[in-house]
Amino acid sequence: MNLKPLCWGGFFFLTVVSAQAGMTVYDLNDVVRLRLEDISFFTLLILVSGLGIRLLWNHVAKGLPVLPQMSYLRALSLTFLLSLMMLLVLSMISGARELLTPGAWRRQGSAYQINDSASEPLRRQSMESLRAALNNYARDHQGRFPSHDFVPEIPEKIWQSPDSKGTRYIYMGGLSMTDGNKVLACEPVSFGDERWVLTAHGELSKMKTAEVRRALGAPSPP
Repeated sequence: MNLKPLCWGGFFFLTVVSAQAGMTVYDLNDVVRLRLEDISFFTLLILVSGLGIRLLWNHVAKGLPVLPQMSYLRALSLTFLLSLMMLLVLSMISGARELLTPGAWRRQGSAYQINDSASEPLRRQSMESLRAALNNYARDHQGRFPSHDFVPEIPEKIWQSPDSKGTRYIYMGGLSMTDGNKVLACEPVSFGDERWVLTAHGELSKMKTAEVRRALGAPSPP
């Protein structure tokens, strides 16, 4: 059995591991390093899978003389062909999902999540409930809003946004009703680039993520 391709796969996999013990290390940037790790992992996986398919095929061929013996190169070719077929099936499933639910998914980083912006009336209604609860609290506390979002006077459900995970609203504690247009609360980043924002004056409006960050005084992402 020719193990040379398997050895090369192991070599490629080990080359992406950081060296230690005082030797010189030439570190790649994170993106390239992750890509090399992915490529080496799947290369090793294909090599091992090809070896397994060859062993299984030849074991079955011993009991069925009509089946020829399979070489390792042919086993790798069969493994690669099956991988392409599985990739095609997964792509078809992903495309069918988008066709059946157009606009229901949005990109979040390198993955896709449910597009919560489809429930626009529910989002506004939830923010109005939060505004009413905060205003009631402020009227009972000399116009000051809660210092944090865990006060017992406001139910936990009020702080949860209507997304699929019930993510908590972003709340800026320590403000009062006299702070005007300062951001008091806003939707989490799971709602995309445009989010509902509540000011200390009680105004509800939509702002882009960059505007929200500037209003909160947060540094812009690189």
